[in-house]
Amino acid sequence: MEIKCSFGSFKIVQTMKNKDELLILSNWKSLCSIFGSNRIFLINKNEEVFGIYICKQECAEKLINLIKTIEYSDWDQIKITNEMYPTRVLA
Repeated sequence: MEIKCSFGSFKIVQTMKNKDELLILSNWKSLCSIFGSNRIFLINKNEEVFGIYICKQECAEKLINLIKTIEYSDWDQIKITNEMYPTRVLA
């Protein structure tokens, strides 16, 4: 799955070894802005691709946080409330 947002462009791949584990690929700056730098590792030096392994639950939580940062000021008909975004989602 590919996701493009104001934080960057991300490619999410499910690992073959562990079905609950996901590999997220992006550039260093994009990954650091969401996950911090301590778990990120280099995938391809020439293309500057970095990766991070996360579980599906953590991925779901990060995606919810990304959705919460969407600027809805231009969408007058939508009313966003905290109840719409649970803090815990089962992936």
